[in-house]
Amino acid sequence: MPSYSMKLRSLILVGLLSAIVFAIALFPAGLAWKMASGSLAGLPVTVERVGGTVWNGFMVGRLNNPVLRGPIVVDWRLKGLRILLGEIAVGLRVEGNAYRLEGGGHWGLWGKGLSDVDGDLQAQLLDQSLRQFGFSAGGVLTLRDVSANLSGQRITKGEGEISWSGGEINAPGSGANGPIIYPPVLGTLEETEGALLISVKETESNLPLGELSLMPEKNLGSVKVLQRVISLAGMGDGGDDDKVMLNMQQPLPF
Repeated sequence: MPSYSMKLRSLILVGLLSAIVFAIALFPAGLAWKMASGSLAGLPVTVERVGGTVWNGFMVGRLNNPVLRGPIVVDWRLKGLRILLGEIAVGLRVEGNAYRLEGGGHWGLWGKGLSDVDGDLQAQLLDQSLRQFGFSAGGVLTLRDVSANLSGQRITKGEGEISWSGGEINAPGSGANGPIIYPPVLGTLEETEGALLISVKETESNLPLGELSLMPEKNLGSVKVLQRVISLAGMGDGGDDDKVMLNMQQPLPF
């Protein structure tokens, strides 16, 4: 009799837990947004519609950010099995007028980061950041299979590619000669000694242009630029293209 009672209590507990999980999974995303929107009023987006469920839903809105403006669509898909393993993982798709990103994000016992991110971004969206240096650029930035993981203050994974299609660049000193026509470039991500290293090369010649390194353990970012960068723009002096023209470190802004 005690054994039957124990089995009955176990079945009731399993039933209650299943009911709670299903209730959360099927909870309308629109209702959840109405309940939480008051505390999220500072977000740079005007939400026009939320649909689906908390587990698998979508949002349609309009960005108010000075860099990214216009309509945006966000889809998400929570991954239930990963929650059981101590990690919140979600698949995301974000799309606007001049960009499209799709991939995954995760946060849990083994760190936080992005996984298998693909997408395209018009370079003109970066103009506001580039203008402080006197630059503007065209072309398209493309992300392919980009993954990165941060555990504590250490990068434990970094892989994928970030490329730029090439195109027109307006730079200080170009003047009456008009914009510079620059060839395509490719950046390859890798983890090295707890840092995220992005090695950049010119795709036609496969020759290096420089490196960008993010070192969260030291709260530093570093940039190395070779003279080949200005030689390809027709502004070099005919010297050694492998000479380091710029090598600097700055505190990370996050």
